[in-house]
Amino acid sequence: MRIDQGWFIFSYKVPSEPSTLRVRAWRTLKSLGAMYIQQSVCVAPDTAEVRKKMMAMKKLIEANEGEALLLEVSQLAGYSEEHLCGLFNQQRMTEYEEFLGGCKSFLQELELETGKGNFSFHEVEENEAELAKLERWVRKIAKRDFFNCSRLYAAMKKLEQCEHAFSEFTSMVYRTEGRTEGDISAD
Repeated sequence: MRIDQGWFIFSYKVPSEPSTLRVRAWRTLKSLGAMYIQQSVCVAPDTAEVRKKMMAMKKLIEANEGEALLLEVSQLAGYSEEHLCGLFNQQRMTEYEEFLGGCKSFLQELELETGKGNFSFHEVEENEAELAKLERWVRKIAKRDFFNCSRLYAAMKKLEQCEHAFSEFTSMVYRTEGRTEGDISAD
């Protein structure tokens, strides 16, 4: 399988103390979707965002008495490239599975509140915040899903299910309260 994709290999060494720079580098690179292939050595597809953030991380590390090497690679050996894409997709698969678990919990919470007849505006607000977290979560995962992991579709369908269930729950709250959605009149 040939991927028409350039790559970055980023290697860095930071002072052991303080640990904040090491933690920041790790978090930034993981949030970009970089794949660690050794300690302090990672690889990521060459995208505009990855390029920008890796260059900024390189500057930050060097400004704090560390060393950083950023290599642009136009082609990897076929097996390595295919293998790397598989590893990237495994990471995304794990993240999507965790997201799907979050969706399941959200739907169970709506079921529980519906079963109890707990149709309050407080529950709407609470669940609206949880739904917003799910929406942000899946966007973050999808942003680093460079190779179209097979679980993206399932995650988006499950999010749609959560949005639909929340909409039904909200409608039930408004009906129970004798109002229509958007009604701001005081009692």
